[in-house]
Amino acid sequence: MARLRSFLTSLSIASCGVLLGCGANDHVPSADDGLVQFQVDPDANECPTFIQSLVIPQAIRPRFSAEAAVVVTDPDGPDSALEYTWSASSGSFTEPKQPTTRYGCEERGLQVLKLLAVDRPGCAARLTLIVNCLDE
Repeated sequence: MARLRSFLTSLSIASCGVLLGCGANDHVPSADDGLVQFQVDPDANECPTFIQSLVIPQAIRPRFSAEAAVVVTDPDGPDSALEYTWSASSGSFTEPKQPTTRYGCEERGLQVLKLLAVDRPGCAARLTLIVNCLDE
């Protein structure tokens, strides 16, 4: 996507057509063929991308915690500008606004940990992790 945007920006193309086909007998469309045209925004925002995630240990007892960590990149912006928000079906985080945190159980069973990573223009990427909260 970034390479396409860079290429289109360098050509200053406001619109373009797409012809799909691979054979030697492909028909070159005319204006009456219903050629599809679309606008390309060279300033389009790309959402953050999760590169790696880890929860250790994946099963914990009450009063213990698990380390949760992610690596996220923003293809078209500074990674340091990303905002993070951790949430869980039950339990709490020591650093709910950081890419690395500790999670503690409050209820027994499988708990769903969710992370939202948002870039400056507001595009969000979501990740779900599971932790098993054991009996005491």
